[in-house]
Amino acid sequence: TIERAGAVATLWLDRPEKLNALHRALWHAIPAAVAELDADATVRAIILAGRGKAFCAGIDLLDHAPSMAGGGSLSGRGESAVGKRRAFYDDARGYQQTVSAFANTNKPVIAAVHGACLGAGMDLITACDIRLASADATFSVRETKIAMVADVGTLQRLPRLIGDGLMRELAYTGRRMDAAEAHRLGLVNQVYADREGMLAGVMDIARIIA
Repeated sequence: TIERAGAVATLWLDRPEKLNALHRALWHAIPAAVAELDADATVRAIILAGRGKAFCAGIDLLDHAPSMAGGGSLSGRGESAVGKRRAFYDDARGYQQTVSAFANTNKPVIAAVHGACLGAGMDLITACDIRLASADATFSVRETKIAMVADVGTLQRLPRLIGDGLMRELAYTGRRMDAAEAHRLGLVNQVYADREGMLAGVMDIARIIA
C-alpha cells in the first residue's frame, strides 16, 4: 500500500495477518511500487514500513513450499532437474532486483522497523539509506535456521553497515539482535520508545529530507 503526505510517500508492507512475510505476489509488487514512486516528481522521500505487529517476518515459506518441493524453483517453472535449477537461479536474481529497488531509486529511503525484522526483512532494510527502529524491534539473518542462504542482498550490504566479522556471526548463528544492540553496532540510526514515536520520528526526518 502506498500513502502520500506532501512530498513524503510511505510504502507499507500490508500483510499484517502474515507478519508481512513476503509471498511471491509481494516480491513482484515491491519493485513496481518503487518504480511508481521513483517516477513521481512530487515524491522526494520514501518511507518503508510494515503494518501490524511486525515489520517483516521474512520470506513466506508456506507460499513458496509447493513450488520448491523436490528441488523446484521459486516460480514453479522448469521441467527437468536442470531446468528447475536454471529457473531457481533466474528467480533468485529477480528477488535480488526486488531488494535492490530500494538501493537503486533516486529517492532517499528510510526503513521504519518495529517488531520482527527477519531474513528477507533484513535484505530490505540493508538496501535502504537510513534505518530507524522502535525499542521492540528484533533483527535476525534467519536463513541459516531453515537451511537457506541469505542470497538476495544481506550478505553483500550488511558488512558495510556493521563490519564483516559481525555480519558473519549473525549469518552463521541466525541469532536475534535487539534494537539496542542494532543501534550500538550502527545498523539503525536511532531507537524510539514505541512504534508510534518511531513513525513520527521517521516522518519528521523524511520531511526534512524532502
